[in-house]
Amino acid sequence: MPPPPGVEPNFIDPYDHMSENIALHSTLLTITTLAVGMRLYTRAIITKAKLGVDDYFCVISYCLVVGFSVFMFLCYNKGIGRHLWNVPVQYVVDMLKFFTIGSYIYLLASGCVKLTFLFFYYRIFAGSTRMRYLIIAGIVLTFGFTTSLFFGTVFSCIPVERAWNPTVPGHCLNPIYLPYVSGISSSALDLYTLVLPVPVVVGLNMDLKRKLKVVAVFGIGLFACAASLVRLGMTPILRSNPDASWNLSWMAVWATVEINVGLTCACLMLLPAFLNHVLEGPIMDSMSRLFSGAFGRISGRRTQESKSPIGGHDTWVPYVQQRDSDSQFKGLNSHQMTVRAK
Repeated sequence: MPPPPGVEPNFIDPYDHMSENIALHSTLLTITTLAVGMRLYTRAIITKAKLGVDDYFCVISYCLVVGFSVFMFLCYNKGIGRHLWNVPVQYVVDMLKFFTIGSYIYLLASGCVKLTFLFFYYRIFAGSTRMRYLIIAGIVLTFGFTTSLFFGTVFSCIPVERAWNPTVPGHCLNPIYLPYVSGISSSALDLYTLVLPVPVVVGLNMDLKRKLKVVAVFGIGLFACAASLVRLGMTPILRSNPDASWNLSWMAVWATVEINVGLTCACLMLLPAFLNHVLEGPIMDSMSRLFSGAFGRISGRRTQESKSPIGGHDTWVPYVQQRDSDSQFKGLNSHQMTVRAK
């Protein structure tokens, strides 16, 4: 791609987004790693509970998120984040190859993060028949769309190598439609996954302040959903602007935010039990109560339900169990601790 009039190509030290992108990936990966570590530590050490399906999907999601960042780092070294006229010709094929493989990983990571949420919901809310059907529907849709989009994207070019090297003999499907289908379906499933537990939370027998605390944790996931919508909104720009290496960098930024924030949010549900176990002292104790107090009423509902068939162990109760000294829960009877199910 030739540079604009009056601009000379710069292959030595061109302006790029590498430093900003590395900082973004490093920061988000650090936060995500801490969140996943906290979740697994809480499950295995604090609650001593058997890992459930949601935990396995959490680990798979984390591995995919790390893999996505690795391929994005490779992309940055080959020209993503530079203007296309500043990318040496010999870098272009490798740049597109790494980005294409990274996009495959992103599709799987995005789907696995959603499944982490949905299987967690199943563990907690399966006692409600309506919720159980809605959660199963979400699992089926997420698995179906993720699988279809993954294989549809991978085999959109025959042979696959032609996706990043147009000199290879073969053919590709029209590239216009898949990004839109992927973006729209991902955004819709993000919204579905995030709003699914809200009616149950609204039905809890707790005051408005505590309900808002619970909803706030789910609300953090709105950042991931917003990132997905921004990525979708950038698709027309990517299709119309030939400066691909520059525009793909912005697409990668929002994809990174989406999957990292989503996975972090999926781990925050275990934060109350972690705080109760780790933090000490009056100030830290108050912080722990701030989180655990919001979730404590949910545990009452699960104590009256049978074990979930998924995950093998009812682990929500120890996640959010209150300290004995938390007087706001003393004297509550079983009726007060139940949820208006269905």
